[in-house]
Amino acid sequence: MRLKYNYFKWPIKTRALIASVLWITIGVVAFFYSMPGHHFVQWTKECGNIAFQKTNRNLKQVEINWQNPNHYTKTEEILKTIHVKQGDPMAQIQLGDLQNSIEKLPWIRTAIIERYWPNMIKITIEEKMPLALWQNNRKYHPLDERAEIIDTTKQLPADLLLVVGPDAPKHLIPLIKDLEQVPDIYQYVRAAVRVGERRWNLKLFNAEKGVEVLLPETNILSALRRLDAHNKQEKLIKRQIAAIDLRTADKVVLKPLTASKTPQKAKKK
Repeated sequence: MRLKYNYFKWPIKTRALIASVLWITIGVVAFFYSMPGHHFVQWTKECGNIAFQKTNRNLKQVEINWQNPNHYTKTEEILKTIHVKQGDPMAQIQLGDLQNSIEKLPWIRTAIIERYWPNMIKITIEEKMPLALWQNNRKYHPLDERAEIIDTTKQLPADLLLVVGPDAPKHLIPLIKDLEQVPDIYQYVRAAVRVGERRWNLKLFNAEKGVEVLLPETNILSALRRLDAHNKQEKLIKRQIAAIDLRTADKVVLKPLTASKTPQKAKKK
């Protein structure tokens, strides 16, 4: 026997209940269907945060790891900057805000913030590395490994390379890369001075005195290798000379400490 169901013969309350459930279902489906994907993800995260808040998981530990063996930012500075404390609800801690505040500190290159449930925040920090001290208009500015100014007044290493000239930062990285190819010369370099915004003069110091090295405008690495070869053979840096002129290709011209205007020797490779 086939049963027939007549919706309109049902009680009014039953029909009203079924209609309400149907319209609510249609509304919910339409809401999620119309919601952009990133909004839906954000909404689910907020719902998840609310759920976590109800579990009452609070911060107990902030762990800070440094990628640099020697760092200039103190742990206390980091903790003071992030404005979190033990007992703060874990779900309410905004990791992006913590990262932004830390990376505004003068020595910080990058900060990675991670949340470890149930009660720990882990911070991994990479600092900028001081590369040189830039002298310009009688002011000194520390430069990082990108030749960018570090806005700090902290004590810096005494052996930082001194660079002089208004355009020195712009040309510093290529010079450093060339010097790294000749470490036996680089170890004596204490200062680099821009001349006419065209080329460099280097100040080399050994245990007894200083020697000025005049570099050419181009082919700096070739000139440094030429100097390195002559220095290995003749110990130029330790001799009693005032300057070594490398501006002429394939030559090393020595200028003595005396007042004589005639170069001591001109050599061809």
